[in-house]
Amino acid sequence: MTNPNPSTPPPSVDDSGSVDFCLPHLIDLDETLENSFRDFHVKGFDYLCLLRSPELTVKAYFFDGDVASAPEVVNPHDHRYPFTTTVLSGEVANRQYVPITSERYKHEAEPYERFDYLTPLNGGSGFTWAETQHLFEISNRSYRRGAVYHQRAEEVHTIQLLAPQTVLVLHQFADVVPVDVPTRTWRRDTREAPSLSGLYRQMDADHAIMRIKQYRQLVAALEGNQPTLEL
Repeated sequence: MTNPNPSTPPPSVDDSGSVDFCLPHLIDLDETLENSFRDFHVKGFDYLCLLRSPELTVKAYFFDGDVASAPEVVNPHDHRYPFTTTVLSGEVANRQYVPITSERYKHEAEPYERFDYLTPLNGGSGFTWAETQHLFEISNRSYRRGAVYHQRAEEVHTIQLLAPQTVLVLHQFADVVPVDVPTRTWRRDTREAPSLSGLYRQMDADHAIMRIKQYRQLVAALEGNQPTLEL
């Protein structure tokens, strides 16, 4: 896959090609509760924050209900930051796209409605329709338990869960897009903004502790079998 911004370096990994986990005994419950959410982006998506700083945020994603069997967890989108994903359990497909602006190649791409997005978690106004744009799928790769893959901030992607009880851990690196600059989201067939109603509920202590225990069990299961870097 061609990097649209070659000057942006990938997230760093050690010489073995593996990414360090956030160690369970370093989890600060107060910080976790402040930054963890139920129904994150969509219903049934739990966001458990394990470590948060401007340079590095470590978070675990858990999925329940309809989202676990949906064709895609969220609409195609980009990010403010580069990140690394480790599959702690299950299997996930990562689909990547490029926007097509040339009339010559639009017939090979799918039409979408593009929205600018400023997250309400940072005081933003949510989704604002921007334009009709075509996306071309350039990659669709699946990753099983123990696999690791990288995503640059400017790369457009979505994910699909391919196995029950899939859990992901993300290492989110420093922002390369300012918080007041919108990211982009693409939606098929409608200019109606995705609904944010009922989303981003603060995670309570009992639920967070349950997820932390689940996270610890999954990390312990991978000890002695470091994730394999997927390029």
